[in-house]
Amino acid sequence: MNNPKIPTKEECIEILTKNKTPSQVIEHCKTVCKVAEEIADKLIAKGININKKLVTAAALLHDVERVKGDHIAEGIKLLKSLSFPEVSQVIGKHSLYKIEEPERQPKTFEEKIIFYADKRCIGNKVVSLKERFDCLEKTYNMNLSKEFEFTKKIEEELMR
Repeated sequence: MNNPKIPTKEECIEILTKNKTPSQVIEHCKTVCKVAEEIADKLIAKGININKKLVTAAALLHDVERVKGDHIAEGIKLLKSLSFPEVSQVIGKHSLYKIEEPERQPKTFEEKIIFYADKRCIGNKVVSLKERFDCLEKTYNMNLSKEFEFTKKIEEELMR
């Protein structure tokens, strides 16, 4: 079976550092990683097959290009160039942008975990979904009620 290479935690931190990802973004990524690993562990304990190495790497690298325009597309490009296509696939599904389009929605457990864990963190603080969405709505001055409902469905799926 084809087993693509997934970077270790140390390699992820090295990638973030070499990429000059701002320290506050790295701290956010570490917080998202903690949340993601806890969720992965709970699902694994229930007998669900989760690639935890992939969850860890994608959580740490989901915002590697946060300061760039389209940070998700740029992150995908960077990770593919580093030969981490599986990680790039997962980080490609962490956005709320045009979430109603099926090809943008997280489908695998790993994608759903990263998507959800990111929605539970403001900076390096773990918050409720409501707090996070209130903050996003204020920041972007837009109504995200559809996106909130979508995220709540993922939460229910991950937490059952």
